Amino acid sequence: MTREEVHNLEGVLRRLEAASNEAGDDGQVSVAQVMATLGARSFGPLLLVPGLIGISPIGAIPGLPAVMALIVFLVAAQILIGMDHAWLPGALLRRSMAGNRLRRACYAIAPTARFVDKFLRPRFTVLTRGPFLMAIAALVLIVATVTPVIELVPLAGIVPNAAIVAFGLALTAHDGIWALIATLITGGTFYLLLSAI
Repeated sequence: MTREEVHNLEGVLRRLEAASNEAGDDGQVSVAQVMATLGARSFGPLLLVPGLIGISPIGAIPGLPAVMALIVFLVAAQILIGMDHAWLPGALLRRSMAGNRLRRACYAIAPTARFVDKFLRPRFTVLTRGPFLMAIAALVLIVATVTPVIELVPLAGIVPNAAIVAFGLALTAHDGIWALIATLITGGTFYLLLSAI
């Protein structure tokens, strides 16, 4: 059965909470479970979630930022080559995190999600489709590539992950304004990259 798409940040968080609840207090939530609950055709949420993890306290787990950047890279690359659903290798799908940590992160982000969703709606949708979608995918690919370098600067990783979140929001809601916001944040990412090297 095809899972209905989500179109806002609260909807994505509800899917993540459902996955963490299934895992229980002591269980693990794998990348495969997250991908299944979001839907492999939902490119926006599949970019959004790694970005959210990157800017949340969970992002401090050693090795996790690199895994999230790799997932973002692969998803963006698949948008660029025209795939209609995302695919990840088994080694990535088996990676997991504690369900209770994911649940706490969702609760922490929930108030911000409600606020952000007030400014999220389909508009200027042309900026999230066709050649503009390809441009978004290319920018996300570049941001994902340079994120591990930027992460060497304390707290600097928030900026590229914020860009990925904004692009994810743009694609999730088909909101061209968020695509423009994400492009501006990407400019900040390149500035940080120049500062880091």
